[in-house]
Amino acid sequence: MTPLVWVMEGRRISRQQRGLSILVLILLLGWGLNYLLSSQRALGPTGGGDDILVMITGEVKNPGVYGFDRGPSLRELISRAGGLTARVTDGEGDRYPHLAHGTKVEISSEKGDMKVSTGPMPAAYKVTLKVPISINTASEQELVAIPDIGPSLAKRIIHHRLLYGPFRTTEEVRAVPGMGRRRYLKIRPYIGP
Repeated sequence: MTPLVWVMEGRRISRQQRGLSILVLILLLGWGLNYLLSSQRALGPTGGGDDILVMITGEVKNPGVYGFDRGPSLRELISRAGGLTARVTDGEGDRYPHLAHGTKVEISSEKGDMKVSTGPMPAAYKVTLKVPISINTASEQELVAIPDIGPSLAKRIIHHRLLYGPFRTTEEVRAVPGMGRRRYLKIRPYIGP
């Protein structure tokens, strides 16, 4: 006795139908990829790319770090931070140029008028947000904030900088004693010239 075998004949798909199916799949994949990328941009800064990260503290309603796609004006930054507190009036918001990546802005009140001071963002924020720390101007404390750089290596970097002048590229830091290839690769995302 032979076993019973069922054979189902499927409908054959023509070349035209196969081509149309592939085209539809490509269009759906393209649409899905575009949707994912546009929704990622809407989420705001991710710490990478061309985002300009600026910190604001002091007499604003929502102090913090804000991301922009270009260097913001002081007014734009204050607006993003929810505006000034009631104790301060804006007297000099238009006098400031656009702010650079990694800048910290402190808004204070002097007799009710707004006083603005700027400087670099603290090193701990820079490391967390992957804002490059300048190896040519960083203090020992700033260098120590970088993962895999301890106090002795930070001192050697500063000593090297004083003896031979500023680093022209980040790779030149490899000439500092104790800075091997592995360590350099670990700190490279956190430093700039």
